[in-house]
Amino acid sequence: MSHLDTSLESLNLQIAFMRQELDHLRSLQKQLGAEARVCFENSAKLEAILRAFDGFIYVCSSNYEIEYINEKLIERTGYDPTGHKCYEALHERDSVCDWCVHDRISKGETVRWEVKSPKDNRYYYVMNTPLYYPDGSISKMSMIQDVTDQKEAEIERENLIAQLKAKNADLEVFGHAISHDLRGPIITIKGLLRWIEKDAKSGQFERLEKNISTVFRSADRIEELITDLLKLSRIATMEDEIQELAFGEIAREASDLLAARILQNKVQIEIQNDLPVVKFCRSKLLTVLQNLLENAVKYMGGQTQPHVRVGYRDEGGNLVFFVEDNGMGIKEEDHAKIFQLFVKLDERSEGSGIGLAMLKRILEGNRGRIWVESEGLGHGSRFCFTLY
Repeated sequence: MSHLDTSLESLNLQIAFMRQELDHLRSLQKQLGAEARVCFENSAKLEAILRAFDGFIYVCSSNYEIEYINEKLIERTGYDPTGHKCYEALHERDSVCDWCVHDRISKGETVRWEVKSPKDNRYYYVMNTPLYYPDGSISKMSMIQDVTDQKEAEIERENLIAQLKAKNADLEVFGHAISHDLRGPIITIKGLLRWIEKDAKSGQFERLEKNISTVFRSADRIEELITDLLKLSRIATMEDEIQELAFGEIAREASDLLAARILQNKVQIEIQNDLPVVKFCRSKLLTVLQNLLENAVKYMGGQTQPHVRVGYRDEGGNLVFFVEDNGMGIKEEDHAKIFQLFVKLDERSEGSGIGLAMLKRILEGNRGRIWVESEGLGHGSRFCFTLY
């Protein structure tokens, strides 16, 4: 075979190989084109999803730099912070946020929570999830949705349920009062009237006067109970008009309303100077303070220097208000009992046993609470309460 024939054969082989490679390249081109179309379609779908999401979205890298942010969040921040640190751009902080979950996300965890923003007082549902890249790096994608309407509807529903429970409790109270507390004095009056009738006919005037006096006392008891039940009823149906109130002013007004009794019992009233401004229903707060002050003045026992103090303390940001006295004091086993309806530690004392139960209803109905602190008989009492 000549040298020319060998060269032609080699050339044909090279051409065949090049055609084979060209066919392979064309096949790859078609494959890449198909994959590019799929990527484009997926990208378009993802973009449509991101645009349709009614909330905020951002992606930040492992070093906290924002890689992506949607238009809604750009509108909220007022500029496009891509490339900036997320804690600087979104939270105006100089360092990583205390609540940051980036470490958990980098381990593949998805973290969700609900938060009330201090910027606009709206509720947001936040989902943080890992975003994986082909090079093995992981970024954090945060999706934030405004759920204020749902949250407020949920709160309203809970309030309605609480109101319904309160009304059912009121029905139980009135049923108990009618069946027990009102029936007792009425039975007493009916029985005494028979004796009064006999004594009037027989001329037993001494016993007649005694029985008539008992009838009056029983009638007074009925009137007192009805008055207190009406107070409880009004509290249950009273509409809350929440407003900013100077607590000290309300305390002084409550003290003024009890001035005659305070003067009569020679009680020194001290109202702390730096009492804060609170948000509450004015009439309900006045009712709480007036009742607590009246009880403090009433149950001084044999105290020769009766003293009552209205103040507050800060327990980690929670304000606890109190009315404390140096009076009779309360045994530890009675601390919870005194807030029950119709409970009186001394049956001979005045009152129906509704007052503290009514205050408990007022405060718990506004997400507050009330309790008593006392070291026992003879050591005074401190009635504490929170407003929300």
